[in-house]
Amino acid sequence: MTKSGTTTTRLSLLGFLLVLVLAWFCYRPALSGAFQLDDISNLADVAQVEDPASAIDFILSGTAGPVGRPLALLTFALQAKQWEQGASAFLQTNVLIHLLNALLLAGCLYQLNLLRAVERHKAAIVAAAASSMWVIMPLLASASMLVVQRMTTLSAFFVLLGLGGYLIARGRIDASPNRALIGMSASLAVGTLLATLCKESGLLLPTLVLALEATLLERPACIAIRRWRLWQSLFLMLPTLAIVAYLASRVSYPDWIIASRDFNALERLLTEARVLWLYLQKAVLGIPGQLGIYQSAPAISRSLFAVPTLLACVSWFALTAAAVVWRRRFPLFAVAVLWYLGGHVLESSVLPLEVYFEHRNYLPVIGPCYALCSYLLLGGAQLRRIAAIVVPSYVLLSVYFLHTFASLSGEPSLASRYWAMQYPDSVRAVTTMATYQLQEEGPLRTLSTIDRFVIEQPQFAYLRIQELNLRCMYLPDQDHAPVIEELSRELPAVDFTYTAGTMLSQLFTTVATTECNAITPGTVAELARTLRSNPRYAKNPSFNQFHHKLLAGIARQQGDFAATIDHLEKAIAQRPSSDLNMMMVTALGGAGDFYGARAYIDGAMDTQPGNPLRAAVWRRDLEKLRDYINELERYSQSVE
Repeated sequence: MTKSGTTTTRLSLLGFLLVLVLAWFCYRPALSGAFQLDDISNLADVAQVEDPASAIDFILSGTAGPVGRPLALLTFALQAKQWEQGASAFLQTNVLIHLLNALLLAGCLYQLNLLRAVERHKAAIVAAAASSMWVIMPLLASASMLVVQRMTTLSAFFVLLGLGGYLIARGRIDASPNRALIGMSASLAVGTLLATLCKESGLLLPTLVLALEATLLERPACIAIRRWRLWQSLFLMLPTLAIVAYLASRVSYPDWIIASRDFNALERLLTEARVLWLYLQKAVLGIPGQLGIYQSAPAISRSLFAVPTLLACVSWFALTAAAVVWRRRFPLFAVAVLWYLGGHVLESSVLPLEVYFEHRNYLPVIGPCYALCSYLLLGGAQLRRIAAIVVPSYVLLSVYFLHTFASLSGEPSLASRYWAMQYPDSVRAVTTMATYQLQEEGPLRTLSTIDRFVIEQPQFAYLRIQELNLRCMYLPDQDHAPVIEELSRELPAVDFTYTAGTMLSQLFTTVATTECNAITPGTVAELARTLRSNPRYAKNPSFNQFHHKLLAGIARQQGDFAATIDHLEKAIAQRPSSDLNMMMVTALGGAGDFYGARAYIDGAMDTQPGNPLRAAVWRRDLEKLRDYINELERYSQSVE
């Protein structure tokens, strides 16, 4: 490398490190933020972590995805003592992971450039520029500012680690083909495994590598074509085809999913075509007021022939076809398209998830960033002059937007009012504001907010369950009959949300411990039955499990043993769980049916989860319940 090249490389590194410092500066105001949305439901049990045994319970208790995401939960368990202090320490860890990911990304892109035979100083410039644009991008802020989304960023960490190992090994393929192939294979296998244990999107590492191999990288001359194709088929094509096959198997939604989500697979796919363009628009503009987790959900595309949907679908089809056909002729264009779409193929296709979340762009947007920077910085003099304006301008504008967004997030109460004003039809925004109003302005203001919102948005009338709960807590002597009547009329038609079940559970806890005028556990049970009469809830397995679990708790509180057992059996028939095992065994033991409790434990041993780690915890918990029953029986006999 020439002296000029060395200077350029050092300046690139210095500039990138400066951007990392700016990124920390931008995110720092958000560190005073609070836990939000899914943070509590997914992570609240971390407060119970006190020793290795309880830590293992927490790590293996995950329900956020099919594998439980234990590796991500491990990092939360390590911070268990900080839970009661608030979100600050967790947010700080999230931001540090994001900055570490930027360093890994820069290393990956630098190595990728070297494999493309780019001069070292130019490779450094492109890697630094693309990584700078990525780390400071406001669109990605929610991946760090929402505590639970550490699952996303930690999964990306292992994807980038695996990608880096793959690229380094591939760079040595001419010197030692066999050893390089072993290194490439190991990097893919280990990286994919660890990334998937954080979040299932980690399965896409082979797909992303396939996008690079199909566009930017040439076949190694030292390896025979047949052998190279066989290796690619096993380690890149097969995993990608397995994902495609899995997605194809999920195209036919059960009726209960369509009822709950209010879209089918085709409608979701059509909607995502529009959403993917929306993500790119926000990646470029990064306007704070248009970002975040409190936005109203995009309208569902019901027909291909609606103009915005048709344009989105046709454009993506044309771009994908062009990227595949001209992948060698226009490799940067091709990698931008194929990496972006490949990174979105799980969460932004047919799986029945919510249609919009900005953190889903965390890895996919890397492709367009790299392609743009490579095109400008590796092109002619005129393109480099454009890059000298575009890249710094984008970074500086993003610094301003990101700092503004983070500053707002760092003041949760103020932010809740801003988002509710910005998105007055967003149930998340309004209910978050109502929570802060309860703390700061009292229950009357909160009740007024809920009532006004439900009148304007009757599809969210399940919020009146929370209204009733607040009335019982703060205004127990008032007449609650009007609210009960409205709930009885509105619940059969409200939108689906698992939050409605949580609200019913909270209401039961309140009325079971507080005197509330004319509201009893029986009232809660009747409201639960009314909600279940709603077609959106009637066939949902998870809600049915919750429904019978709630009714079992109410029946037990009322001393109705037969109804308790009946509802527990119905809940278990929907889906067994450790909580239900405990409820069933303690109910049987409390009634003196020790033989029945042991028989249930023996039967539950045969319904253990398929995941071997969860199965071990399942068996351990059942053995603890067996010991409990044995001890309870001995105590009962000693009393007699």
